[in-house]
Amino acid sequence: MKMNSPEKRNIMRSLLLFLMLGMFCGTPLYSQPIMDDDGRLPGQWIVQLEKGTAPEQLSSLLATRAPFPATVLREVAGSMGIYLIGLEEQGQDARQVRAWLQQLPGVRAVQANYQVEERALPDDPDYTSQWGVNRIGAPQVWDFAQGGATVNGDTIVLAVVDSGFEPAHEDIAPNMWKNAHEVPDDGIDNDNNGYIDDIFGWDYRRDSNELYFDSHGLGVAGLMGAKGNNGLGVTGINWDTRLMCFSVQAVDQIISAYEYIIEQRRRYNETMGAQGAFVVGLNMSIGLSGAVFCEEQPVWGGLFDELGAVGILTSAGTVNTNRDVDLEGDMPTTCESEYLMTVLNATEDDDRYSSSGYGKVSIDMAAPGQGSYSTAPFNRYGSFGGNSAAAPHLTGSIGLLYSLPCQVLADLALSDPPAAARLVRDVLFEGVDVMPTFKPFSVTGGRLNVENAMNLLSEACNEGESEVDIFTVYPNPASTWVNIVYETPDYEVYEFRVYNTLGQQVYRATDRPVQFTPKILEVDVSNWQAGVYIVEIIRGGEMSAQSFVVTR
Repeated sequence: MKMNSPEKRNIMRSLLLFLMLGMFCGTPLYSQPIMDDDGRLPGQWIVQLEKGTAPEQLSSLLATRAPFPATVLREVAGSMGIYLIGLEEQGQDARQVRAWLQQLPGVRAVQANYQVEERALPDDPDYTSQWGVNRIGAPQVWDFAQGGATVNGDTIVLAVVDSGFEPAHEDIAPNMWKNAHEVPDDGIDNDNNGYIDDIFGWDYRRDSNELYFDSHGLGVAGLMGAKGNNGLGVTGINWDTRLMCFSVQAVDQIISAYEYIIEQRRRYNETMGAQGAFVVGLNMSIGLSGAVFCEEQPVWGGLFDELGAVGILTSAGTVNTNRDVDLEGDMPTTCESEYLMTVLNATEDDDRYSSSGYGKVSIDMAAPGQGSYSTAPFNRYGSFGGNSAAAPHLTGSIGLLYSLPCQVLADLALSDPPAAARLVRDVLFEGVDVMPTFKPFSVTGGRLNVENAMNLLSEACNEGESEVDIFTVYPNPASTWVNIVYETPDYEVYEFRVYNTLGQQVYRATDRPVQFTPKILEVDVSNWQAGVYIVEIIRGGEMSAQSFVVTR
């Protein structure tokens, strides 16, 4: 169970006393809520306090100024000053209630609490092809990386906030994140993060370390990171990764999960990996059922920048309804953050699925969704579609790009995590396959292509290599083979020439370097005479040379 300090327990005792005093007006302030048609939970409001404002001040204001019984129900994200308020609205207009809470001293932002919905649609259970993985070019990236870790050895973690999971699934269990700083089942908060025995993440639905069982989050996790190349079921976009999972059913629980995720990455950044977890991506295949704009959810919406500030990109699928979210709203895909990437549901024919939301301003790109195939309960596999399938294709791609052998990105992720996140975001945006079918419905007018993103990232990874150069020739002296290790500013064709000391050309060849692999040309010198030779690498007006010796 989640821990509270002695001070917090005292505060909650006083709040509970106030709750009991407030019950003279009628029904209890907090019971299992009844939802409005749009998913709003009446009588529940999420309040974010200004920095320096104590929660005791909020409870005092509610006790002395509230025109209706009100209390603090729980701490949602204490490090960010976010709390869940319960009150009896007594038929008052929700806008008036929000305005009253907003004007309280020390209150930074207020929003209604909502039940969240899954963003999956049922499909043909016999459809067994993982067409989306191939469509986005993942197999071409697998030639260089399959997920797992950066070139510096940082273990890549992808967070999933969803309805529930099955951690023991045969294709998921090997890739579940395990909190290395927590001792399982010892009843102690070993890493002092406020949670006891949080091994895989946390179940906020029941406030438990055992994740809520549900097929939706399981399907999402499978697309991102089902164990690959193991002879079982399906493969995720990442053959190897670590999946950090959180079960939620309401917005306040989402915010608590975000706080947990941010704290894990913050600890990792501040301790250079000694604590926390290297979380690079967060998947959101859930959202609100009603037409809600981000400005109506300022607390939730403001956290995408907080996630980005520690180096985490969020991928969110839009609503499974044929509507323009720019005009009618959707949460969270109408939020404006440079660290939030949004997708719509694309079909195998590269069309927008008819029941997918869209928006020229709010939706960034299309991603494979309808007719996808993923993990299903009890070690089974089945169809999994909708925008719930589109989002993990993008989140999985984020993790896969971080695993490429790119020293620039790996170093940047440690020295400037937000800059690394923006670099990955930019290549994913620029790498989409632009298509007429998506131009009217999204910002980029294209569909996700992680292979194109990899090619663009390779250019950034080559930064600083602005000149043609031969680093070394080995072995030197040589008798049978010589390896020419060279550097180039791009991946074009380069010419190599070798001359003896008389100026006679004895060898000529061309070589095109392959991205993310060492640039080495192997030359057979077994039939060459003993002596000194000069090798040149040439392209246009650029040339570099180095000598080596052949012995007999």
